[in-house]
Amino acid sequence: MRGKYLFLVLLLLWPAMASAKVTLTFYSRELGVYFPHAFVRVTGATDAEPDKQIDTNYGFTAKAVTPALLVGAVAGKMEPANPTYVRRSDSHFSLVLTDAQYDQVLAVVRKWENLPQPSYDLHRANCVHFVGDVARALGMNVDDSQPKLMSRPRSYIINLIRLNPGVGTIIPGSRAERVLREGQ
Repeated sequence: MRGKYLFLVLLLLWPAMASAKVTLTFYSRELGVYFPHAFVRVTGATDAEPDKQIDTNYGFTAKAVTPALLVGAVAGKMEPANPTYVRRSDSHFSLVLTDAQYDQVLAVVRKWENLPQPSYDLHRANCVHFVGDVARALGMNVDDSQPKLMSRPRSYIINLIRLNPGVGTIIPGSRAERVLREGQ
């Protein structure tokens, strides 16, 4: 009888004993006047600090959106998107990260935050390049050799999925899922 009670107590405590998890999701917002067009969102908690909830996002963008963007490098910054912008953006796929991988993502963020200014370049260092750098840090296959993709956030992230079959979870009902299902 005692064993049954112990089993019941363990069953009730199971969710509390589970490991913390950090989830990184790749997002895009195709074109428009708001930036960044590609970004990552991090949610959950680390194993090191399971009681500290994380819900933030990282995207790289120009400090000021002006015609100067079309001419060359301008001042850049890491810019978290507000919750409404995140909700209205396309989430494509997610990865569950270890604490070490989460630290790698934060190292990429710090690297991009500390780039010498002017740091944002539409053709060499934009939000899509940043997302690619995050993916690369996580050991994913990345192809930055196609200039056309580097200015198309959604297409770039869908290409990341194609280059990394079986990595992460495609968001059900997402544009990425539809495009991949239709073989476009």
